[in-house]
Amino acid sequence: MEEKKTLHSLKAQEKEARRQLIIDAAISLFSKRPISDVSVRDIAKQAEISPALIYRHFQDRDALFVEAFVKKSEDIIKGFERMMDENGQMNAEEVGVEFVSYLLDNDLFFRMMTYFMLDTNINEKSLHNFNENIRRLLGMFDEVFKDKKTESDIRLHSHAFFAALNGVLITYRQYPGRTEKQVREHMIQLAKIIGKQF
Repeated sequence: MEEKKTLHSLKAQEKEARRQLIIDAAISLFSKRPISDVSVRDIAKQAEISPALIYRHFQDRDALFVEAFVKKSEDIIKGFERMMDENGQMNAEEVGVEFVSYLLDNDLFFRMMTYFMLDTNINEKSLHNFNENIRRLLGMFDEVFKDKKTESDIRLHSHAFFAALNGVLITYRQYPGRTEKQVREHMIQLAKIIGKQF
């Protein structure tokens, strides 16, 4: 009985390792090219496996994109949840710094997200799953505005805040004539300023 459990757990670990290998390969490619320019065959080549193996784990390229996006955005959500546990609430400055810092530390995910914003050509089912996840992420932004007496829709404020922070990342990620440390400090300062405005 013990041997079967061990074999079963080893197979489960192996399956999860293959899934992670596929996701890592997909993130690498989705961070370099628009989604519509990446095929399952490209991902298989990057992962050094057969395309058939990808289809054993994912329905199609779009489902794989969403799975990769969900996995990475879960990390941001966990960071916000830790902030809530420690402070009991979140303010816009802290959220802005957390969000910008995460995307600076996870450049492939940031680039993948940027390509998605420019090329949202994925199938309807995958788009629905993506939207469900982005709503969870924006729900964490909503927490910032719940205690403020916002006269209009809280989610609209979250959209504006999210867009402003992404704008900082897109505009200043490759700031000419600055070191990586200076670029980071500059963007963190901008995130704080944006947070104060909100």
